[in-house]
Amino acid sequence: MNKEINKLSGGNLAGGNPSRGRVENDYYATNPESTKALLSVEDIIYPALEPACGEGHIAKLLNEDLTQSCDLVYRGYGIGGSTNFLTDEMIGEFNTVITNPPFSLFTEFVEKALRVANKKVIMFGKLVALEGQKRATFLETTPLKYVYVFKKRQQILRNGNEIDPKTGKKWASNTMAFAWFVWEKGYVGNPIIKWL
Repeated sequence: MNKEINKLSGGNLAGGNPSRGRVENDYYATNPESTKALLSVEDIIYPALEPACGEGHIAKLLNEDLTQSCDLVYRGYGIGGSTNFLTDEMIGEFNTVITNPPFSLFTEFVEKALRVANKKVIMFGKLVALEGQKRATFLETTPLKYVYVFKKRQQILRNGNEIDPKTGKKWASNTMAFAWFVWEKGYVGNPIIKWL
């Protein structure tokens, strides 16, 4: 019995698979269905910036002519390989910053995006981003207007792939809850929870 209990690590309980390990550079892409759900309820104010674009899973669903896409690692879409959103100055005027940042850098991406965006910041992330004393205290000081919680668990795409290369099937069900977080410059008040 104790051996079985020991197998229940935090990663297993959170839906991780320790035998696979972490994806390099935390490249867990946003499923297009997750972005379509957001766009059905939220307008993008252009011009927009997608600073962690990966292979364009989010950006391809936006007005690409009015969206600048970049990433630290070039994966065949946008400008990449030398663009570090957190340390580089972003060239251009952007009304919206929208992205799925590495979760370990969620707060840092929000902080920088709030400096870069003139109107809105939209982040895809784990719902657990709302907890934690340091992060929650930070979020209370921001114009976080909406948290769009998914009614159905969303499938993130490991290394941008919809199919698990080991099984040839779609990834197994995800036990993590995800949401879209939307900040609006000038908003004052508590965040509003909505469901998608």
